[in-house]
Amino acid sequence: MNPILYVLYYFFKHLIQLCTWVYYAKVTITGERHHRSRNPCILVSNHPSTMLDPLNVAIRVNSEINFLANASLFKNPVAAWLLRKLYCIPIERYQDTNGKPLDNAASFEQATKFLTGHGCLYVAPEGSSFVERRLRRLKTGTARIAFAAEQANKFQLGLTILPVGLNYSDPTHFRSELVTVFGKPIRVADFRETYEADPVNAVQCLTEAMGEQLSTLMLDCEDEAQDQLLHRLETILQNENPLPPVKRLHRSQAVLGGLQQWKTSNGAAYEAFSGTVFSYFKKIDDLKINDLLVGKQNNRGGAALLLVAFPVFLPSFLTHLLPTFITKKITVALNGDYHWIPTYKFTAGVVMYPLFIGLQAWLVGKLALHFQWGSWVQWAYLLAVIPMGLFAEWWLKGWANWRYSRRAAFLSKTKKETWAEAVGLRQQVLAEMPALEK
Repeated sequence: MNPILYVLYYFFKHLIQLCTWVYYAKVTITGERHHRSRNPCILVSNHPSTMLDPLNVAIRVNSEINFLANASLFKNPVAAWLLRKLYCIPIERYQDTNGKPLDNAASFEQATKFLTGHGCLYVAPEGSSFVERRLRRLKTGTARIAFAAEQANKFQLGLTILPVGLNYSDPTHFRSELVTVFGKPIRVADFRETYEADPVNAVQCLTEAMGEQLSTLMLDCEDEAQDQLLHRLETILQNENPLPPVKRLHRSQAVLGGLQQWKTSNGAAYEAFSGTVFSYFKKIDDLKINDLLVGKQNNRGGAALLLVAFPVFLPSFLTHLLPTFITKKITVALNGDYHWIPTYKFTAGVVMYPLFIGLQAWLVGKLALHFQWGSWVQWAYLLAVIPMGLFAEWWLKGWANWRYSRRAAFLSKTKKETWAEAVGLRQQVLAEMPALEK
């Protein structure tokens, strides 16, 4: 690698790591031991968060990563130049060619050459990105590239395919959570006999193996309705028994497995249970409360703490108000596709936050010069920006919960029958839960 590009690569890698640390409330990595091999590798993941998915995988791997990217992103000459400098290889899809035959021969050859040189390649085998917790049918291009690289090296390359599950609590929201799960490597050479006997069948078998692995590393719902049902059950279970991210993911996978098995074995009971869950959440939405506070209305101590903390909260909130507001407006103005919200929000934030925080620090320094403290105050302000943002986030969550708790206490006394119905529905859901933590 060119020394200048090498330095730039790691500079941007560490910059993105810092940005993701701010953008996500919590990032948890598990299975990291599987990506420490020095063999050539193809990283594959599910694709719910557009351009953030390859970044969230690449920053966790020590090797320099090349990326397969949609050819449509290369239509602009400036963008094409930049993407190629950022190690992106264009891959055509039928939506990029208006139905014309695909021409990926040169790109496949470039990928094969890169892997032969013991490189590490990222591919999103679903081919497109949608904000959903479901693994869509995988394209066969990854397997074909893998076999081409191994065949060019007489199956002595040692190439592996490493599945990565990306589990976002909500990819469209700032300060959401992410659990990244590295799975077990799939050795391409293990499919050599199948490939030599029937290349088409081997490609299909390897693609299916990738899909089976990826499905175990994420929440693979059957459709949007099941995803919404699972999300509501996760809310109830986490409020009943809070768990850290990885254990929470395992519990959700167990619940999802129970739901899918129940749907297969007793569809009528599954639909009835689903109806109860959605009725319960509609009930609490109508009451304008949240699940956490059903039956838990006492939170008077929280009000006193919030009141004491308010003088610190106010400047913290005002510091972050303008960049947050502008980032949101830019995301809405420039993006018309719901599934691209994560990329636009992240990119706008990376630009807007440093710009506005820098301007605010400059202004604070100018004002402080009258007291001969300019540079010290500027540095103190910059160092305090992130803690202030975290504090404002904590205060706003506490304020929202306190308001909910006051409303819950009021409703439990003034609308006893309606309140009792909500409590009863919640208890029914818990009693009928098809799968709980063991």
